[in-house]
Amino acid sequence: MEIPTERNYVLATGDEAERRLEIVNAVHGPDTEQFLARAEIGPGQRVADIGCGIGVVTCYIADQIGPDGEAVGVDISAEQTRVAARRAAERGIANARFIAAPAEATGLPRASFDRVYARFLLMHLPDPEAALREMAALLRPGGMLMVEDGDFEGVYCSPHAVSFDRCFELYRSVIRQRGADPTIGMRLTSMVLSAGFPRCEVAIAQPVIRDGEAKRLPEWTLLEAREQIVAAGLATDAEINSIAADLMRLAADTTTRFGMAPMTQVRAVKPQSEA
Repeated sequence: MEIPTERNYVLATGDEAERRLEIVNAVHGPDTEQFLARAEIGPGQRVADIGCGIGVVTCYIADQIGPDGEAVGVDISAEQTRVAARRAAERGIANARFIAAPAEATGLPRASFDRVYARFLLMHLPDPEAALREMAALLRPGGMLMVEDGDFEGVYCSPHAVSFDRCFELYRSVIRQRGADPTIGMRLTSMVLSAGFPRCEVAIAQPVIRDGEAKRLPEWTLLEAREQIVAAGLATDAEINSIAADLMRLAADTTTRFGMAPMTQVRAVKPQSEA
């Protein structure tokens, strides 16, 4: 199995990505918090957040599990985990720690976590099944897997805008060129079942934005992906500049709605035994 490296990132990492990732959580965070509540995240649990980025959700989990619990954030990017550790320290969160490792081979002890969580991770991996097997291995028997990921075919702008469609066409294309699947949410349920979980519970959440800073997210995502898109020959700098300018205009228009990526949320309990 070939383990991805930090070079697989389509978007920026570390300090450069911090503000965008805060906005991502502003958009998807309310649905994530409801998802985690249904998974009964609670005091004293040990929870792993795989593909943790700058640790926004890891720190939220750390708050929920309290000082007797432990939240472990894992990301392949050392820049991401550095920023995550700094943010946790600034908030005085002592029960969260962060390690740089690939999702497919975290190096964490087997069968030692009550909950394992991931968001917007599998869509970026060439072998998402390997990451799911790793997450399953980290869970103790009776522990719960919690995974949510997107379907970037499901985004929309209303009224229709060609620039919005082109933005996400480019984003999907550059992810696919790297061997990953930007529509993985559509098959997430079957993937979890195939990873050794006999049953699962599924929900769909799709944020819709009419105004505010979060409406700039498509534009910022495109601009962060610019280098990778141009290098892949998918678009020119001039086209990206034109798309970004129109996305900025659309973001300022409160009569326009952006439907962001529908998120499939899957939770499943690890069997108590292999029998």
